[in-house]
Amino acid sequence: MSLPLRPPSSRRSSLSFRAGAVLGRSLAIVAALCLGAATCGRTGLSADDLASDADAGTCAPTACAAAKATCGELDGPCGKEDCGKCAAPSTCGGAGAKNQCGCLPTTCPAVGAECGEVLDGCDAILECGMCPPELICGGGGGPNKCGPAACTPTTCVEQGLSCGKITDGCSKILDCGGCAAPDTCGGGGTVGACGCTRVTCASLGAACGTSSDGCGGTLDCGTCTPPDTCGAKAPMACGCVPTTCAAEGAQCGFILDRCGGELVCGTDCSEHSHGNKVSVCVGVGPTACSEEGQSCTPQTCEKLSAKCGSVNDGCANIIECGPCAAGTTCGGGGIPNHCGCTPTTCDAHGASCGAIPDGCGQMLDCGACPAGKACDPASRTCVIGN
Repeated sequence: MSLPLRPPSSRRSSLSFRAGAVLGRSLAIVAALCLGAATCGRTGLSADDLASDADAGTCAPTACAAAKATCGELDGPCGKEDCGKCAAPSTCGGAGAKNQCGCLPTTCPAVGAECGEVLDGCDAILECGMCPPELICGGGGGPNKCGPAACTPTTCVEQGLSCGKITDGCSKILDCGGCAAPDTCGGGGTVGACGCTRVTCASLGAACGTSSDGCGGTLDCGTCTPPDTCGAKAPMACGCVPTTCAAEGAQCGFILDRCGGELVCGTDCSEHSHGNKVSVCVGVGPTACSEEGQSCTPQTCEKLSAKCGSVNDGCANIIECGPCAAGTTCGGGGIPNHCGCTPTTCDAHGASCGAIPDGCGQMLDCGACPAGKACDPASRTCVIGN
Protein backbone atom coordinates (compact mmCIF):
# COMPACT_ATOMS: atom_id res chain seq x y z
CA MET A 1 0.00 0.00 0.00
CA SER A 2 1.30 3.43 -0.89
CA LEU A 3 2.18 5.71 1.99
CA PRO A 4 1.30 9.40 2.00
CA LEU A 5 4.06 11.99 2.17
CA ARG A 6 2.81 13.54 5.40
CA PRO A 7 3.11 11.76 8.74
CA PRO A 8 0.01 10.79 10.75
CA SER A 9 -2.24 13.68 11.73
CA SER A 10 -0.88 13.86 15.29
CA ARG A 11 2.68 14.14 13.99
CA ARG A 12 1.65 16.68 11.36
CA SER A 13 -0.28 18.79 13.88
CA SER A 14 2.61 18.74 16.33
CA LEU A 15 5.09 19.78 13.68
CA SER A 16 2.82 22.51 12.32
CA PHE A 17 2.29 23.94 15.79
CA ARG A 18 6.02 23.89 16.55
CA ALA A 19 6.97 25.45 13.24
CA GLY A 20 4.32 28.13 13.58
CA ALA A 21 5.24 28.94 17.18
CA VAL A 22 8.93 29.24 16.41
CA LEU A 23 9.09 30.82 13.02
CA GLY A 24 5.81 32.74 12.89
CA ARG A 25 5.49 35.00 9.92
CA SER A 26 9.02 34.13 8.72
CA LEU A 27 8.01 30.55 7.91
CA ALA A 28 4.84 31.71 6.21
CA ILE A 29 6.87 33.97 3.92
CA VAL A 30 9.40 31.25 3.21
CA ALA A 31 6.66 28.70 2.56
CA ALA A 32 5.02 31.05 0.10
CA LEU A 33 8.27 31.60 -1.75
CA CYS A 34 9.00 27.88 -1.79
CA LEU A 35 5.60 26.66 -2.91
CA GLY A 36 6.23 24.11 -5.57
CA ALA A 37 9.98 24.59 -5.34
CA ALA A 38 12.53 22.02 -4.31
CA THR A 39 13.42 23.60 -0.97
CA CYS A 40 11.61 25.29 1.86
CA GLY A 41 12.43 26.48 5.38
CA ARG A 42 13.77 25.02 8.63
CA THR A 43 11.59 24.15 11.59
CA GLY A 44 12.37 24.04 15.29
CA LEU A 45 14.60 27.14 15.12
CA SER A 46 14.63 30.41 17.00
CA ALA A 47 14.90 33.89 15.53
CA ASP A 48 18.53 33.98 16.70
CA ASP A 49 19.22 30.79 14.75
CA LEU A 50 17.81 32.34 11.59
CA ALA A 51 19.91 35.47 12.05
CA SER A 52 23.11 33.49 12.60
CA ASP A 53 22.39 31.22 9.65
CA ALA A 54 22.29 34.21 7.33
CA ASP A 55 26.05 34.59 7.60
CA ALA A 56 26.97 31.09 8.75
CA GLY A 57 30.56 30.28 7.90
CA THR A 58 31.38 33.87 6.86
CA CYS A 59 32.97 34.97 10.15
CA ALA A 60 36.70 35.55 9.92
CA PRO A 61 38.98 37.35 12.38
CA THR A 62 40.17 40.56 10.70
CA ALA A 63 40.42 43.27 13.39
CA CYS A 64 44.08 42.66 14.37
CA ALA A 65 45.31 42.69 10.78
CA ALA A 66 43.25 45.77 9.88
CA ALA A 67 44.65 47.73 12.84
CA LYS A 68 48.17 46.30 12.38
CA ALA A 69 47.96 45.35 16.05
CA THR A 70 50.68 43.12 17.50
CA CYS A 71 49.27 42.57 20.98
CA GLY A 72 46.23 42.86 23.24
CA GLU A 73 42.60 42.38 22.29
CA LEU A 74 40.34 44.04 19.74
CA ASP A 75 36.63 43.69 19.00
CA GLY A 76 36.14 41.95 15.65
CA PRO A 77 33.40 40.30 13.59
CA CYS A 78 33.91 37.05 15.52
CA GLY A 79 33.99 38.70 18.95
CA LYS A 80 37.16 39.41 20.91
CA GLU A 81 40.36 38.84 18.92
CA ASP A 82 43.69 38.09 20.60
CA CYS A 83 46.36 40.01 18.68
CA GLY A 84 49.28 38.38 20.49
CA LYS A 85 51.58 38.74 23.48
CA CYS A 86 54.71 40.81 23.97
CA ALA A 87 58.11 39.42 24.83
CA ALA A 88 59.56 40.80 28.06
CA PRO A 89 60.60 43.46 28.82
CA SER A 90 58.17 44.93 26.30
CA THR A 91 54.53 45.29 27.28
CA CYS A 92 51.42 45.95 25.23
CA GLY A 93 51.18 49.73 24.88
CA GLY A 94 54.41 50.09 26.90
CA ALA A 95 55.81 52.72 24.55
CA GLY A 96 52.52 54.61 24.39
CA ALA A 97 51.09 53.07 21.20
CA LYS A 98 47.86 51.10 21.70
CA ASN A 99 48.04 47.41 20.76
CA GLN A 100 51.75 47.71 19.98
CA CYS A 101 54.59 46.11 21.93
CA GLY A 102 57.04 48.57 23.40
CA CYS A 103 59.13 49.65 26.37
CA LEU A 104 59.93 53.11 27.82
CA PRO A 105 63.43 53.14 29.34
CA THR A 106 64.09 54.83 32.65
CA THR A 107 66.92 57.28 33.39
CA CYS A 108 69.73 57.53 35.95
CA PRO A 109 68.05 60.42 37.84
CA ALA A 110 64.71 58.58 37.83
CA VAL A 111 66.21 55.64 39.74
CA GLY A 112 68.45 57.85 41.90
CA ALA A 113 71.71 56.48 40.45
CA GLU A 114 74.76 58.70 41.01
CA CYS A 115 77.33 56.42 39.40
CA GLY A 116 78.05 53.09 37.75
CA GLU A 117 75.70 50.93 35.69
CA VAL A 118 71.95 50.44 36.05
CA LEU A 119 69.34 48.61 34.03
CA ASP A 120 67.08 50.89 32.01
CA GLY A 121 64.05 48.57 32.34
CA CYS A 122 64.21 47.65 28.66
CA ASP A 123 67.12 45.17 28.86
CA ALA A 124 69.77 47.82 28.18
CA ILE A 125 72.43 49.22 30.52
CA LEU A 126 72.69 52.89 31.45
CA GLU A 127 76.04 54.47 32.31
CA CYS A 128 75.44 56.85 35.18
CA GLY A 129 78.94 58.36 35.53
CA MET A 130 81.72 58.14 38.11
CA CYS A 131 82.20 59.24 41.69
CA PRO A 132 84.80 61.79 42.80
CA PRO A 133 88.22 60.13 43.32
CA GLU A 134 87.89 59.99 47.08
CA LEU A 135 84.50 58.19 46.97
CA ILE A 136 83.45 54.67 45.97
CA CYS A 137 80.44 53.77 43.84
CA GLY A 138 78.21 51.69 46.06
CA GLY A 139 79.85 52.99 49.22
CA GLY A 140 77.14 55.53 49.93
CA GLY A 141 74.60 53.27 51.57
CA GLY A 142 73.34 51.44 48.48
CA PRO A 143 74.05 50.45 44.88
CA ASN A 144 75.09 53.31 42.59
CA LYS A 145 75.49 55.74 45.48
CA CYS A 146 78.78 57.53 45.99
CA GLY A 147 80.29 57.21 49.49
CA PRO A 148 83.45 56.48 51.45
CA ALA A 149 82.60 52.93 52.56
CA ALA A 150 83.93 49.83 50.87
CA CYS A 151 81.46 47.82 48.73
CA THR A 152 81.67 44.08 48.20
CA PRO A 153 79.88 43.00 44.98
CA THR A 154 77.65 39.93 44.92
CA THR A 155 77.60 37.23 42.20
CA CYS A 156 74.94 35.38 40.19
CA VAL A 157 75.74 32.18 42.08
CA GLU A 158 75.34 33.86 45.45
CA GLN A 159 71.93 35.15 44.35
CA GLY A 160 70.90 31.73 42.99
CA LEU A 161 70.33 33.10 39.49
CA SER A 162 70.99 31.20 36.27
CA CYS A 163 69.83 33.83 33.80
CA GLY A 164 69.05 37.51 33.39
CA LYS A 165 70.81 40.65 34.51
CA ILE A 166 71.10 42.07 38.04
CA THR A 167 73.10 44.69 39.85
CA ASP A 168 76.14 43.46 41.74
CA GLY A 169 75.07 45.68 44.63
CA CYS A 170 77.81 48.19 43.97
CA SER A 171 78.35 49.66 40.51
CA LYS A 172 78.14 46.96 37.84
CA ILE A 173 75.45 44.93 36.08
CA LEU A 174 75.96 41.18 36.14
CA ASP A 175 74.87 39.09 33.14
CA CYS A 176 73.78 35.71 34.54
CA GLY A 177 73.19 34.11 31.15
CA GLY A 178 70.38 33.52 28.67
CA CYS A 179 67.83 30.77 27.97
CA ALA A 180 67.25 28.45 25.04
CA ALA A 181 63.94 29.05 23.22
CA PRO A 182 61.11 28.61 23.95
CA ASP A 183 62.25 29.23 27.54
CA THR A 184 62.72 32.76 28.76
CA CYS A 185 64.27 34.09 31.93
CA GLY A 186 61.57 33.95 34.57
CA GLY A 187 59.14 32.50 32.02
CA GLY A 188 58.27 29.61 34.31
CA GLY A 189 57.38 31.91 37.19
CA THR A 190 60.74 31.78 38.99
CA VAL A 191 62.86 34.94 38.88
CA GLY A 192 66.33 34.32 37.49
CA ALA A 193 65.54 30.83 36.20
CA CYS A 194 64.80 29.66 32.67
CA GLY A 195 61.28 28.43 32.08
CA CYS A 196 58.19 28.68 29.93
CA THR A 197 54.58 29.41 30.84
CA ARG A 198 52.11 27.65 28.60
CA VAL A 199 49.26 29.61 27.11
CA THR A 200 45.82 28.45 28.19
CA CYS A 201 42.61 27.65 26.36
CA ALA A 202 41.02 30.57 28.23
CA SER A 203 43.70 33.03 27.13
CA LEU A 204 43.19 31.90 23.53
CA GLY A 205 39.41 32.09 23.87
CA ALA A 206 39.35 28.48 22.71
CA ALA A 207 36.52 26.09 23.53
CA CYS A 208 37.80 23.15 21.47
CA GLY A 209 40.57 21.94 19.21
CA THR A 210 44.34 21.90 19.58
CA SER A 211 46.98 24.59 19.36
CA SER A 212 50.62 25.21 20.16
CA ASP A 213 51.04 25.84 23.88
CA GLY A 214 53.85 28.32 23.27
CA CYS A 215 56.36 26.03 24.97
CA GLY A 216 56.95 23.43 22.29
CA GLY A 217 53.95 21.30 23.20
CA THR A 218 50.31 20.99 22.21
CA LEU A 219 47.31 22.50 23.98
CA ASP A 220 44.19 20.30 23.94
CA CYS A 221 41.06 22.39 24.47
CA GLY A 222 38.65 19.47 24.09
CA THR A 223 35.96 18.46 21.63
CA CYS A 224 32.42 19.56 20.92
CA THR A 225 29.17 17.81 21.72
CA PRO A 226 27.45 16.74 18.48
CA PRO A 227 25.95 18.09 16.34
CA ASP A 228 28.44 20.92 16.97
CA THR A 229 31.90 20.60 15.47
CA CYS A 230 35.06 22.55 16.19
CA GLY A 231 35.68 25.47 13.84
CA ALA A 232 32.35 25.21 12.02
CA LYS A 233 31.74 28.94 12.40
CA ALA A 234 34.86 30.32 14.11
CA PRO A 235 38.34 28.91 14.86
CA MET A 236 38.53 26.78 18.02
CA ALA A 237 34.85 27.40 18.80
CA CYS A 238 32.00 24.92 18.78
CA GLY A 239 29.27 25.55 16.27
CA CYS A 240 27.10 24.03 13.60
CA VAL A 241 26.32 25.14 10.05
CA PRO A 242 22.98 23.66 8.95
CA THR A 243 22.60 22.05 5.57
CA THR A 244 19.88 22.95 3.07
CA CYS A 245 17.41 20.98 1.02
CA ALA A 246 19.30 21.95 -2.12
CA ALA A 247 22.66 20.86 -0.68
CA GLU A 248 21.18 17.47 0.20
CA GLY A 249 19.39 17.14 -3.15
CA ALA A 250 16.08 16.79 -1.28
CA GLN A 251 12.95 17.40 -3.34
CA CYS A 252 10.18 16.72 -0.84
CA GLY A 253 9.24 15.76 2.69
CA PHE A 254 11.18 16.33 5.89
CA ILE A 255 14.92 15.91 6.46
CA LEU A 256 17.28 16.69 9.34
CA ASP A 257 19.35 19.86 8.98
CA ARG A 258 22.38 18.23 10.75
CA CYS A 259 22.19 20.85 13.53
CA GLY A 260 19.27 19.57 15.56
CA GLY A 261 16.53 21.09 13.44
CA GLU A 262 14.37 19.95 10.56
CA LEU A 263 13.92 21.11 6.99
CA VAL A 264 10.69 21.07 5.01
CA CYS A 265 11.77 20.29 1.46
CA GLY A 266 8.62 20.88 -0.55
CA THR A 267 4.91 20.12 -0.31
CA ASP A 268 3.85 16.65 -1.38
CA CYS A 269 4.03 14.43 -4.42
CA SER A 270 0.38 14.59 -5.42
CA GLU A 271 1.24 16.40 -8.64
CA HIS A 272 2.94 13.21 -9.75
CA SER A 273 -0.18 11.10 -9.20
CA HIS A 274 -2.42 9.84 -12.00
CA GLY A 275 -5.73 8.15 -11.28
CA ASN A 276 -5.52 5.90 -8.22
CA LYS A 277 -1.76 5.61 -8.35
CA VAL A 278 0.08 7.76 -5.82
CA SER A 279 3.68 8.94 -5.88
CA VAL A 280 5.26 9.08 -2.42
CA CYS A 281 8.29 10.82 -0.97
CA VAL A 282 11.10 8.41 -0.14
CA GLY A 283 14.67 8.65 1.14
CA VAL A 284 16.55 10.16 4.06
CA GLY A 285 19.18 12.53 2.68
CA PRO A 286 18.16 13.08 -0.73
CA THR A 287 14.39 12.68 -0.61
CA ALA A 288 12.55 12.39 -3.91
CA CYS A 289 9.12 11.62 -5.27
CA SER A 290 8.92 7.97 -6.22
CA GLU A 291 7.66 6.36 -9.36
CA GLU A 292 3.90 6.12 -9.54
CA GLY A 293 2.48 3.34 -7.43
CA GLN A 294 5.67 2.78 -5.46
CA SER A 295 5.21 2.39 -1.71
CA CYS A 296 7.50 3.12 1.21
CA THR A 297 7.82 1.16 4.46
CA PRO A 298 8.99 3.44 7.30
CA GLN A 299 11.82 2.23 9.52
CA THR A 300 11.75 2.29 13.32
CA CYS A 301 14.31 3.57 15.81
CA GLU A 302 15.16 -0.02 16.67
CA LYS A 303 15.72 -1.04 13.06
CA LEU A 304 17.87 2.07 12.54
CA SER A 305 19.86 1.29 15.74
CA ALA A 306 19.00 4.77 17.03
CA LYS A 307 18.86 5.04 20.82
CA CYS A 308 18.10 8.76 21.07
CA GLY A 309 17.50 11.94 19.14
CA SER A 310 15.81 12.33 15.77
CA VAL A 311 16.22 10.21 12.64
CA ASN A 312 14.61 10.03 9.23
CA ASP A 313 12.43 6.96 8.82
CA GLY A 314 13.33 6.47 5.16
CA CYS A 315 9.96 7.75 4.03
CA ALA A 316 10.76 11.45 4.36
CA ASN A 317 9.43 11.77 7.91
CA ILE A 318 11.31 12.48 11.16
CA ILE A 319 10.82 10.19 14.15
CA GLU A 320 11.96 10.76 17.74
CA CYS A 321 14.01 8.03 19.43
CA GLY A 322 14.00 9.32 22.99
CA PRO A 323 16.12 11.34 25.44
CA CYS A 324 19.35 10.45 27.23
CA ALA A 325 19.95 9.95 30.93
CA ALA A 326 21.43 12.79 32.97
CA GLY A 327 25.15 13.20 32.42
CA THR A 328 24.99 12.03 28.81
CA THR A 329 23.90 13.61 25.56
CA CYS A 330 22.77 12.20 22.26
CA GLY A 331 25.93 11.66 20.22
CA GLY A 332 28.04 12.81 23.17
CA GLY A 333 30.22 9.72 22.99
CA GLY A 334 30.94 10.25 19.31
CA ILE A 335 28.32 7.82 17.95
CA PRO A 336 25.31 9.48 16.28
CA ASN A 337 21.95 8.73 17.93
CA HIS A 338 23.60 6.95 20.85
CA CYS A 339 23.80 8.39 24.37
CA GLY A 340 27.30 9.13 25.57
CA CYS A 341 29.58 11.60 27.28
CA THR A 342 32.49 13.64 25.94
CA PRO A 343 35.17 13.99 28.63
CA THR A 344 36.82 17.33 29.20
CA THR A 345 40.61 17.87 29.24
CA CYS A 346 43.08 19.29 31.75
CA ASP A 347 43.97 22.07 29.31
CA ALA A 348 40.34 23.05 28.86
CA HIS A 349 40.23 23.80 32.59
CA GLY A 350 43.69 25.37 32.73
CA ALA A 351 44.87 22.57 35.04
CA SER A 352 48.55 21.61 34.92
CA CYS A 353 48.76 19.34 37.96
CA GLY A 354 46.69 17.19 40.29
CA ALA A 355 43.43 15.47 39.37
CA ILE A 356 40.09 16.90 38.17
CA PRO A 357 36.76 15.28 37.20
CA ASP A 358 36.49 14.59 33.47
CA GLY A 359 32.75 15.28 33.45
CA CYS A 360 31.95 11.66 32.65
CA GLY A 361 32.41 10.04 36.04
CA GLN A 362 36.18 9.57 35.89
CA MET A 363 39.19 11.57 37.10
CA LEU A 364 41.83 13.16 34.89
CA ASP A 365 45.48 13.09 35.97
CA CYS A 366 46.90 16.50 35.04
CA GLY A 367 50.46 15.68 36.04
CA ALA A 368 52.93 16.60 38.78
CA CYS A 369 54.83 19.82 39.48
CA PRO A 370 58.59 20.20 39.03
CA ALA A 371 60.93 20.41 41.99
CA GLY A 372 60.47 23.56 44.02
CA LYS A 373 56.82 23.97 43.10
CA ALA A 374 53.59 22.66 44.57
CA CYS A 375 50.15 22.05 43.10
CA ASP A 376 47.63 24.68 44.18
CA PRO A 377 44.47 22.74 45.14
CA ALA A 378 42.13 25.50 43.96
CA SER A 379 43.54 26.29 40.52
CA ARG A 380 45.34 22.95 39.91
CA THR A 381 48.38 24.92 38.72
CA CYS A 382 51.99 24.75 39.90
CA VAL A 383 53.06 27.53 42.23
CA ILE A 384 56.28 28.20 44.08
CA GLY A 385 56.32 25.88 47.08
CA ASN A 386 56.64 27.00 50.67
